[in-house]
Amino acid sequence: MNTATAFINSLMAAISNCSLYKSDHPSVDSYVKKAFGLLTQFFDKGETLEILIIEDELVINKNPIKNGGLHIAGFIKRMKRKGISRIDFVKGISISELKALVVDLAEQAREVKAYPHIKTGIIDVSLTDRAEEALDEETFNGVASTQVEHLREIYNDVSLFKPINIAGLEEIVINFLITLRREAYILRLLSPVRSYSEYTYTHATNVAILSMFQAESLGFSGKLLHEIGIAALLHDVGKLFVSQEVLEKRGRLEKPEFEEIKKHPIYGANYLSRIEGLTPLATIVALEHHLKYDGSGYPTINRKQHLCSQIVAISDFFDALRSIRPYRRALEAKEILAMMKTRASKDFNPFLLDNFSKILLMTLRRK
Repeated sequence: MNTATAFINSLMAAISNCSLYKSDHPSVDSYVKKAFGLLTQFFDKGETLEILIIEDELVINKNPIKNGGLHIAGFIKRMKRKGISRIDFVKGISISELKALVVDLAEQAREVKAYPHIKTGIIDVSLTDRAEEALDEETFNGVASTQVEHLREIYNDVSLFKPINIAGLEEIVINFLITLRREAYILRLLSPVRSYSEYTYTHATNVAILSMFQAESLGFSGKLLHEIGIAALLHDVGKLFVSQEVLEKRGRLEKPEFEEIKKHPIYGANYLSRIEGLTPLATIVALEHHLKYDGSGYPTINRKQHLCSQIVAISDFFDALRSIRPYRRALEAKEILAMMKTRASKDFNPFLLDNFSKILLMTLRRK
C-alpha cells in the first residue's frame, strides 16, 4: 500500500469513528495522528497533497487510485455528499486543522470550513488549447445522454419512503460544471425530449445546465453554484407523485387535471424537506419555481420568491418552450426570449432575464 492510499484509509477511519462516536473518542485521535504522520511524509519530500474526485475515480497528485477498497469508495461518497471534488493539503498544516476537517466531513449537517492549510472546493478545470475548442457534437450528445440516463435511474428510484440518491445528483452536477467550461455554445448541451415519458428528467437536466450557466455568469461559485445545480435537477421532482395519466396526457388538460398538476411544487417540497443532508435550497426551489416575480403564480405563498428560484424559473420556462410538446411545436431561442421580455417585471426578475438574454445571445453568435 502506498503512502497516499494509506493516508486516505487512515483519514476515512478517523471520519468513520467520528461518525460512530464523539469527536473526542480516543480512536478518532489515534487515526488522525496516523493520518497526520503519513501526510507529513509528502511535505518532507517537498510535495503538497492534491486530491481530486473525477466521476467515481480518486486522483492523488495526478495519479489515479485503482481498486482502492472500501475506505477509498467511502471517502469518494463522503466528499460528494459534501459537494467537494478537490482537497489540497499545504505544508504547515497542524494536527488540529486535520482533526477539524475530519469532524466537518463526519457530521452530515456540518459545512466544511476554510482552513489556512486545507483548500477545498469544486474542481477548477484548466483547459488546454485543445480542450478550449468546441467539442464535436457526438461527444456532447454522449455527455448529455449519459447524465439524462443517470437522472432517470435516480428518479425511477424515488418513493415517499426512500430518500433520493444525493451522491448521484452531485456527480451529475460536477459533470455538467466541467462540461460547461468546455463549450461556448450552451444550447448544444441541452438534450432533446425523445418521448413523452422521459420529459420530466430530460427537462430537469436541461434546467440544471441553464441555471448553472446563469448563476456562474452572475459570479456564483463554489458550494452555492453546486447547490443551485442540485436544486434545479430536483425542481420538478413533485411530478413523480402526480398521476402518470395526467402527466403524460397529449391533449389539453381539464380543469381538475390542471389543479392536480399545480400541486407538484407542494409534493416536491414536502418530499425534499424530509431528506437529511440535502441542501435546503432544493426544497425552496421545488416549492417556488412556479411563483412569479410579482408574487402571483402557484402555490400561493406570502413571501417574495427566492433569488435562486427566480433563476430556475427563467431556465424552466425557456426549456419548456424550446421542447416539442404534444400540443405545440418547439420554439426557437430568439422567439422565446422575445416572449419572455414581454413578461419582465411580472413573471421574471427583469435584471436576471436581461442577463440571461445577453449571455444566451452571446453564445448564439459564437455558433
